[in-house]
Amino acid sequence: MQQPVWFLSHGAPTFLTEPNRSTAFWSALGTALPPDLRAVLCISAHWESPLPALSGAVPQPAIQHDFHGFPAALYAQTWPTRGDAMTGAWLCEELAARGMPVAAVERPFDHGLWVPFKFMWPEGPPCPVFQLSLSAREDPAWHLRLGEALAPLRAAGVLVVGSGGITHNLREIHWHAGEGQAATWATQFMAALEQALQSQDIDALCRPWDLPHGRRAHPSLEHYLPFLVALGAAGAQGMTPRHRNWLFGTLALHAYAAEAID
Repeated sequence: MQQPVWFLSHGAPTFLTEPNRSTAFWSALGTALPPDLRAVLCISAHWESPLPALSGAVPQPAIQHDFHGFPAALYAQTWPTRGDAMTGAWLCEELAARGMPVAAVERPFDHGLWVPFKFMWPEGPPCPVFQLSLSAREDPAWHLRLGEALAPLRAAGVLVVGSGGITHNLREIHWHAGEGQAATWATQFMAALEQALQSQDIDALCRPWDLPHGRRAHPSLEHYLPFLVALGAAGAQGMTPRHRNWLFGTLALHAYAAEAID
């Protein structure tokens, strides 16, 4: 069994107390996994390091409330984690063998991981969970190659999850826009991206700023890079839309997946 690959637009920490269509999708997603799941490996927009690093190789990794200025109730939120030293060492060895050396570190999981995962598995994950950093010094094409290095792990029971935002411009949020409503420029960016995804135009997907309104959709790229890692892990199978939703007029909360293969 080859595990699936997911990309989730993780939205905001306020989803913990203000559920929406996307959180309902996450809740359903967590119940639909194939058997023989050995580990979950998440790449979040909220962890960049000079060189790739892996956290989770301890029995119970911590979580961090890495957000500021939100209601107090959000800082009381918890989630029961699960890690494993032996599986963490195995992941590091597998990546090193594919030309992607990774350092194991003890870093708490950030909200790009545990917020959506809490909806999927409110009582805790069904297997050890690990987080892999983005590399701050590398370009989009490198992150695609990182995903390609992860691809063989799917057949060994690893679910790869990219967690970011398929659009992410917080300066142009429309706070009073209804759920599902979207600005024209944002929908034009998404239409171009999904056309490139459908045609498997990998070069275009590695150059998001060249897509219509690309720099407006992503003033910086950290929320887009997990999508490229997931795309690389999907390989020739490609990724297809699994969920579409808009919040605040400009935040696409879309999710994409490469399905499991028997």
